[in-house]
Amino acid sequence: MLKTIILFAGRPDYQHALTLLLREHNPGLSIWTDVSPSDLDLLEPEVLKDSRLVCFGDTPPLADDVVKQLGHGAYQFYAAPLQHPGLPPQTDAEAADDAPCVSVIAQAIGQHPTCDNIIGIETFTLPPSVEDSARERIAFTRLAHMFWRMSHALACDTTLSDVQRTRLN
Repeated sequence: MLKTIILFAGRPDYQHALTLLLREHNPGLSIWTDVSPSDLDLLEPEVLKDSRLVCFGDTPPLADDVVKQLGHGAYQFYAAPLQHPGLPPQTDAEAADDAPCVSVIAQAIGQHPTCDNIIGIETFTLPPSVEDSARERIAFTRLAHMFWRMSHALACDTTLSDVQRTRLN
């Protein structure tokens, strides 16, 4: 039974907002935001088997043995300046096509064969004239929206496997 979400979200304001959202779906859920990646090694296996790890933004380095002990998986939400994440451009033309593209991605992490899966992805193209700060705001907004859409599954479901792919433009 899912009892705990260990949440790495970088900024405290992100942690607070994401915690409130997850608790809205599952009020009895314990959400830990004050755990560091090095603290994960200290958690008892009994705690880990009832836990899910969720990373929003940059994913800190995680020990494989700890990720394997998480009974409800580990997931990361991040943005990448790529049209086809996981597939490097094979030609200069493909690399040029990727330049204005941004993808926001939800991905299972771990060494299990069913992990390292992309479970949600949205790709969008920005005009070349968009400034970097605006590009980051747009990517963050899309990433937050993806997290919001998947928040019920994160807080309540035992597995997350449905891939949601969207091309926004």
